[in-house]
Amino acid sequence: MSDVNTEQFPGFAENHYQHGMHSLAWVSLWLIVGLGVACGVFGFFWGLTQ
Repeated sequence: MSDVNTEQFPGFAENHYQHGMHSLAWVSLWLIVGLGVACGVFGFFWGLTQ
């Protein structure tokens, strides 16, 4: 039983790390997308007012 637990723990730690990196990647992706859309909308209206 101890061998099963020691084999599962590194896998769990790796999955937890991968989950954190996956969440960080999605947050950064949507942050970049949101900033791009905001800049695009701002540039569009700024261009209209010129």
